[in-house]
Amino acid sequence: MSQVLSADEELVSDVVACQLVIKQILDVIDVIAPVEVREKMANQLEAIDFSSSPAADPVTVRAVQKAVALIELKFTPQNEAH
Repeated sequence: MSQVLSADEELVSDVVACQLVIKQILDVIDVIAPVEVREKMANQLEAIDFSSSPAADPVTVRAVQKAVALIELKFTPQNEAH
């Protein structure tokens, strides 16, 4: 069953697909990665210097901020949340 999608529908579909893949990756990392690795992942993203980066467009900056938030949310023990 093939359906022609508009550009907006394709974009939404791609975003949903990426979200599903990211969730699976986070679930795997949650099982196999020690806390130090998880913290390093967030720290590496936070350390990106957008002041001199050609990738400093608002969409990329927001994506990195959201990725850090997802990593920290996923890997912060609930009893430490304030």
